Amino acid sequence: MDLMLEASFQALDDAGLTPADIDGIATWPSKSPSPGMSPIGVIELKEALGCDLSWYCGLIEGPGQLSSVINAVGAIATGQARHVLCYRTLNEYSVHQSKSSEPEPGGAANRIVGPYAWQRPFNALSPVNSQAMMARRHMHDFGTTKEQLGWVAVNARRNAMLNPYAAYRDPMSHDDYMNARMISDPLGLYDCDAPTDAATVVIVSSMEAAKDLKKPPLRIESMGAAAFGRNSWDQYEPLSGMPALDAGRLMWTHTDLKPTDVDVANLYDGFSIHTLLWLEALGFCKRGESGPFVEGGERIARDGQLPLNTGGGQLSGGRLHGFGLLWETCIQLWGEGADRQVPGNPEVGVAAAGGGPLAGCLLLSRH
Repeated sequence: MDLMLEASFQALDDAGLTPADIDGIATWPSKSPSPGMSPIGVIELKEALGCDLSWYCGLIEGPGQLSSVINAVGAIATGQARHVLCYRTLNEYSVHQSKSSEPEPGGAANRIVGPYAWQRPFNALSPVNSQAMMARRHMHDFGTTKEQLGWVAVNARRNAMLNPYAAYRDPMSHDDYMNARMISDPLGLYDCDAPTDAATVVIVSSMEAAKDLKKPPLRIESMGAAAFGRNSWDQYEPLSGMPALDAGRLMWTHTDLKPTDVDVANLYDGFSIHTLLWLEALGFCKRGESGPFVEGGERIARDGQLPLNTGGGQLSGGRLHGFGLLWETCIQLWGEGADRQVPGNPEVGVAAAGGGPLAGCLLLSRH
């Protein structure tokens, strides 16, 4: 809660608002069986801030981590709220640390039910296992290589070194990436995001309510979300893809802007393969060409054709389940990136969150 309130008051001060101005709060997910994934509920935060809410939303189902923003837009468009505080907070690092020091439980293990019951016989109980299979299928179908995946991680680390909030800021070479221990073939240690204790807040307001605030508001130009095909970590078709392919395509149907208009992209990297798929989903390259697109790192560098994951993403910045990517996109469009600021006064940015069965994306501009 300390982190949650710190982030909330930073966001309020940044916008020139007070808790009394907030009439909506939204998050996703509100509850989760995964330890440390949802430690602060909407009502808990409302009580801590002392807000009177005319609308609030905390759901377990939705198009991924940006669901809170997508829902807030709907609430504002229908007049149910003017200023919605959208947040994501986790304490996965502390939970993992505390559990690692606990003795092994005695007795029989709990019976596993649901989808994981079909994966337990193969000891595949982590998302890294299914996403590794997806990465391997992408390699089989398109010739993508482990070396190409590495440039996503190396680029993220270079940017994280300039981000004071990042979890990992030590230098990392491509050789360091290639020599890291394998987690689930072909994904190694640096293909996986970093658990953190952290909180991020963005405030979504009506344009009318925001026009006279402390700083010029960013405009949400378009949103994309989709639940086509199988809602599954490992049974979505194509097997070398995920619902991002649908969400990204839908986002462009709601705007006249094009992929070539985007100046900065912060794309989900729960695992490195997710970023490759989002590049394809959002039309920055053709299907199957994301490996060559990132190879060498020049095209995705801060001064490259498409500055990518400029705050370090989740691979080095830390896991905020996509919300940190949205925050970083806002920072870049406001020109507040300091040493990691993308040159050329960026005007259009995209943030995308979700891997496996979930996907949502937002297109933002300074116009």
